[in-house]
Amino acid sequence: MARVRQSPAIDVDKQATPKTGIQKKTPVKPAVKRGRKKSVSPPPTTRSSRSQSQTRRPSVKLAKTSTDEHLRSRSRPVEVKDPFRPLAADISSDRLVETPVPKAKLPRNFWVMNNKELSPPWIACSGFVPPAMVEFLMRCKKRTAIGVKWKKGDQITNMEGALHTFVTSIELAWLHGERGYNKGHTFTPYLPISKFRSGRQVLVSNMIHQDFETDEVMMVLSSLRKTKTTLIADFKIPLTKEKQSDDIRNKYDDALRRLMVYSLTLDGELPSIEVGSATAMSRAQAKSFLAKKVLKVASSNVLAQVKKRLFWMSSKKDSPLLSLEILVTTAYHQFRNEMDALERICTHQGYIYTFSAPKIFIGEFGSQDGLMACIYAAGLKHYLQTTKLKKMRVFQVPDVPGEWVSWMRTALSAAPGVRVMTKQELYTKKDPSDPYNPPYAGTMLVLHNCSDGFGQNIQYEIGSGSLDAIIGRFTSAAGSLLNYREDLVSMVSMHAE
Repeated sequence: MARVRQSPAIDVDKQATPKTGIQKKTPVKPAVKRGRKKSVSPPPTTRSSRSQSQTRRPSVKLAKTSTDEHLRSRSRPVEVKDPFRPLAADISSDRLVETPVPKAKLPRNFWVMNNKELSPPWIACSGFVPPAMVEFLMRCKKRTAIGVKWKKGDQITNMEGALHTFVTSIELAWLHGERGYNKGHTFTPYLPISKFRSGRQVLVSNMIHQDFETDEVMMVLSSLRKTKTTLIADFKIPLTKEKQSDDIRNKYDDALRRLMVYSLTLDGELPSIEVGSATAMSRAQAKSFLAKKVLKVASSNVLAQVKKRLFWMSSKKDSPLLSLEILVTTAYHQFRNEMDALERICTHQGYIYTFSAPKIFIGEFGSQDGLMACIYAAGLKHYLQTTKLKKMRVFQVPDVPGEWVSWMRTALSAAPGVRVMTKQELYTKKDPSDPYNPPYAGTMLVLHNCSDGFGQNIQYEIGSGSLDAIIGRFTSAAGSLLNYREDLVSMVSMHAE
């Protein structure tokens, strides 16, 4: 049966074969053991071959030795020697079992109260994220962030929210029913077993989508300015009370933006609007370029192909001029951080990956013209061309209107060993209470939670139409992500860039 993973505070040298899982209080039949060959985890992939030896990265210092006054008194967990220990071999998403959750109890409420029985998340980060920011971003989200970015009194600034795009948490969770969509996200509970809810163990990925819900986050990061954008000298992370000063916050956000621009472009900089406008494309031209020159043809290095590519957001006067290179490279980082982590977590099982395409979070783009679908597909294609996936068995394409399905399928041609399926093909079992029908036994189902980098919607949102609310209310994920968990950031892996 599933097991609780030992606390990082325990002497790791005394742990024999550590298990990762969730403790169950009610007995269940053990999963059938299946023989699997061991596989060495793939090495981290690198963004490019650009040498950074000539430019020193800035030193990012904490204000008064802490990212925030709320973190000062927290004792840090001891360092775990192997922060990405894989799941135990007998954990999979195949079967529904009885769980400790009473059938009349909302799963989120039960698991938040019993969060010590849950494992903390695995956290995968791009190498340019200042290590101090990882704990800050995981612990300091506001209660909810529905259409709202930074506002007075908040702890996370807009560029810190953009930086969260490169920090992805994944947790092992109990799923207590099936998700659906009918003019909004819906949920159908699994039939209870006796007096308790049934459930299956899944992985929930909190990959932060590129936030174009407003023009305050990714639009600012990827837009050209009147002057060239280059790396600046060392800077510190201010305290929350210091961030309330517009001058301090704006200078700090500018420093973070410059760090991300440096890390996401092959030249390490963006030109001025005056220089960049000479070669800028329209949105239609940008989409055509990605479709015809990147996605539909053989390409050895997608990131090199989008180098210095720029496009106007619209034909209106004073329209933002955006870096296509930054957006495609960001998509690459998103998939790389998430999938490299899943490859290591599911060493024994393999996994079935389901992708939830952004809609709300690309509001400034509009969800129907297909440009953002091409951007994500280009980033995915580069990842698949630079990394051989060993554990992904299925990629479930998003069940949304528009061009997401076709462009994702095009990108996945770079991974012929991965089976591409729709949700309708993956959920074909005749039992209406449990339609999930994986084509490979013993695998983990990976669900996407759509959120931004500012709020804990998965923990607090109570609406019925949001995926955040559905995942939050009817899984145990919120209990693993409580910002006061002592072990919240005990399993962190940083990529070398």
